[in-house]
Amino acid sequence: MNNRRYYSFERNNYFYGKLLTSRDFEDEQNYMNNKRRLVNRVLHGSGVVYGLDVVPVDESSIVIQSGMALDASGREIVVQNTQVVKLSTVRGYRDLKTSSACLGIAYAEEKTEPVYAVMKKDADAAEHQYNHLKEGYELFLMDSRDCVRESRREDAFITQKVLYEDDDWCVTQYLPAFTVPGMAVKGRTRIVKTSRMPFVGTFTCRVTVDGMEPAELEIRADNVSQEYGEVLMLEQTFRPEEYVFGNGELNVRFGEITVQKSGVKEGAPEVTMTVAPVYGTALDYVQENSYRGNLDVDLDQKYDEKLWIARIRLIRSEHHSIIDQVERCPFDQYVYNSVQLMILEKLEEYLIPENQAGAVQPARIQGSTEAGSASGPAGRRANSSGVFEMSLGTGGEVGKVYFSEEIMHGLGNGPVYVDIGIEYISRDTEASGDRESIILGDGSIFESDATVTDEKIFQVDQAVKILPARGTFIVGVRPRVKMGRIGLRIRWYAFKPEDLEQRVYDRGEQKGCIMIQPDTIVLPPKGSVHIAPVFINMPEQALTFTLLDPEGGKIDNTGLYTAPAQEGVYEIRAEVLGDPKIFTHAFVIVSQKKTEE
Repeated sequence: MNNRRYYSFERNNYFYGKLLTSRDFEDEQNYMNNKRRLVNRVLHGSGVVYGLDVVPVDESSIVIQSGMALDASGREIVVQNTQVVKLSTVRGYRDLKTSSACLGIAYAEEKTEPVYAVMKKDADAAEHQYNHLKEGYELFLMDSRDCVRESRREDAFITQKVLYEDDDWCVTQYLPAFTVPGMAVKGRTRIVKTSRMPFVGTFTCRVTVDGMEPAELEIRADNVSQEYGEVLMLEQTFRPEEYVFGNGELNVRFGEITVQKSGVKEGAPEVTMTVAPVYGTALDYVQENSYRGNLDVDLDQKYDEKLWIARIRLIRSEHHSIIDQVERCPFDQYVYNSVQLMILEKLEEYLIPENQAGAVQPARIQGSTEAGSASGPAGRRANSSGVFEMSLGTGGEVGKVYFSEEIMHGLGNGPVYVDIGIEYISRDTEASGDRESIILGDGSIFESDATVTDEKIFQVDQAVKILPARGTFIVGVRPRVKMGRIGLRIRWYAFKPEDLEQRVYDRGEQKGCIMIQPDTIVLPPKGSVHIAPVFINMPEQALTFTLLDPEGGKIDNTGLYTAPAQEGVYEIRAEVLGDPKIFTHAFVIVSQKKTEE
């Protein structure tokens, strides 16, 4: 089934006494196969039909689950059994040049069961032929930057254009290609984070529209902090004027596109999209346009369209690559069927649009996040985390202090709690069982613990300087032993209680508040300290103290705190007895090692 010819169809005409040769049997097979291919291609399309999930097993292997797909020529690609595939054995692996690759699957045939040919067609024919052709598949890899999303049938009705793209963000705008009387036009701006580098970004764009209301609006997303792969979707609504129908296409211009990340501001050129106002209904327009095309040209052009079943992110070195993450079907190549339409019809009974439920949210996060990531009632994040590389230069000298760059934690201005740890990536996963370990605090405790990591433990002192007014922090480290040229992989965790912003004092409004200075206290196990908040713009009043961790020690009504025997970080809440809305927090670090130093 490697031929491009689908039609015209000609089948055998059988009659009594007809002499059948190999050509007749080949014609019989081609007739049935080509008819089926044509129906698959035109009626169903191409893409994954069922299964074919790609799941990482370890740092160098993936699992391809059994399933079925249709390629662009209508041929069935069937993976009969789930199997483990080592990435280095896939065709194209050695040609990869970037850390992002797409995994493709293609139809393939294999000749099997060699037999002796009793008769030869001519003198040059081979003495052996093959009894069967086994239908199978082959896998291949290609750099993502070289993979192209082929146009699909729905592109004639829903258009998309990239407004901005770099190594960290991709911003894509979606619009319907047409509008009809009595219907509003909804635009969608999709912002997806494509890197693991932590940052807080702002996207702005001014939209001007011909013949629709509003004639001008701003698309804006401020202080966006996303995890890798998260999607932020912004929506806009336009209402066409009555006079525009039947008078040509409307231009929707996206200009003044700016992106600001970590204090750096970048721009992008203006993008124009069109919407066609037409009379009738949406069904009329789809019926009129979905059947148009040139069958023989379309089939020939789409024959070699690639079928991509996964995008694989790699951590690459000079001689080795580690699988970091696997994303399914990066170009949404799926075959949709009537079963899915039935399910959607049933779901309408249970899922209510947000605007009908009285809970409209113009922006929402889609996709998975790391455990512990959350948002407050107003959409503010309560915690965040990230990782960065910190270079110690050429020395890593004993006693010398090294500082990181200023890092945004994404929780906004005001006090936060930040903790850091050193990340160790194991070089021998079969021996250790874990690909990575993260050690917070004094890593020398784990030097003799082979179950943690097979890497050499770094002996360094570490500290964090928080800049509440800037929403950032700086990490400082000081080696205890000579380390040589090295870089540390630092994993950080930032935390802000949902109500912490309420205690930030706004001096312009002259509101009373209480504060604890310092708000982070270091004590040895079973040590004690008297906590006495400072009253600002208000008289001293009686306070109540609460330990948020039941095992965090003891504190009485006078503020005398006694640490537990267990080392750790514990939080204390102090609030005004007569007005619980006025409160503050303090953190106590119980550590024998830190007090000795």
